[in-house]
Amino acid sequence: MSAPDGRRYAGADPEERRLRRRADLLSAGLELFGSEGFANVSVKRLCDHAGLTQRYFYESFADRQAILAAVYENCVADARSRTVDAVAQYLHDGENDGDGAVAAADIPAAAHAALDAFIGALAGDPRRARIILVEVVGVNPDIERLRLSAIHGWADLILTLALGRQIPDRAQRLAAIGLVGAVTQLLVDWYTTSTGQFGIIGEESADLFELEAIVTTSVELFIAAHGRLLVKRSP
Repeated sequence: MSAPDGRRYAGADPEERRLRRRADLLSAGLELFGSEGFANVSVKRLCDHAGLTQRYFYESFADRQAILAAVYENCVADARSRTVDAVAQYLHDGENDGDGAVAAADIPAAAHAALDAFIGALAGDPRRARIILVEVVGVNPDIERLRLSAIHGWADLILTLALGRQIPDRAQRLAAIGLVGAVTQLLVDWYTTSTGQFGIIGEESADLFELEAIVTTSVELFIAAHGRLLVKRSP
């Protein structure tokens, strides 16, 4: 039985209980969207999986699209946190070089650490991979804006690592966005061929889109882009 509004129940106040219910629904969303696909999961399925009534779903989310967006944001935040942690050792504090960027000599190692962490975050949990790479694409304009915002957020991270506090020019920003797009497409091909859920592009695809090869190739793309486009330039 629920406690009256404002009363503690099982050691938790109403807001704490609401946050727990929201967390349970997000956990259900990750599991079901990531294993069965957004189009195949109803609000009732989410609630049943979370052990909650539909009344509690609507206290936190307006609709299925809203919970998909929240699950996606959590997945992106997790991948970004792992990536930043992996590359932190290569960041300067700004006291010596004045900008806080990764030193040019460290770019290969930093790129490998960052990409290995990012790709590992997705490969280590196929549910997150499916949500980030497949399920949010083309759902509705709001989620598409959220997805594009995440892409540009990754590009901003690349620019920060390469340039520190220096303001990027147009070529540098386009290069960073292009790198994100390249890695994303390689991972989409890896996911779709490795799971077989959406068909295989060609007979050689399963071997072509092997994760270690994707990491290695992506690192080379980052090194090349840094040398030609992302290197710090004189004001």
